[in-house]
Amino acid sequence: MKWLLGAIFVIFFIFVVATTIFAQRALVGGGSMDNVPEPKLISPITEEVNIKDQSVLKFKWSPFEGDITKRRYYDFRLYKGRDMVETTLIYKEKVAPEKHEMDLGADMFTAGETYTWCLRQVYYGVAGKSLRSFQSFRVIK
Repeated sequence: MKWLLGAIFVIFFIFVVATTIFAQRALVGGGSMDNVPEPKLISPITEEVNIKDQSVLKFKWSPFEGDITKRRYYDFRLYKGRDMVETTLIYKEKVAPEKHEMDLGADMFTAGETYTWCLRQVYYGVAGKSLRSFQSFRVIK
């Protein structure tokens, strides 16, 4: 009888651990269970970005993360502040899979304010989305 209780405990423990891992993965990035790699951000990746005398701010990422033949698009988002929630979202775009940079007008940004940019890869089919790569920065003009 003890072995039966022990077996039930082990099965229950494995179930709880697996459920927790899957739930955390979904909450953190909404990614799928398949391995869709996060994009690698290239710029801006510093705490402060000086856009004085510039008409655009260029966002760049590596095109070499993941499989371009499976990539449907990149999900680019810009938030005002550090919180990546719907109420702070100020810009979003589905970026073509072959692109690895985009420009936003410098007039979108206010000096002294903090912004966070976020990027995900979205694959075709059931592969889903990668976890989010993100970086916050304060604007200097």
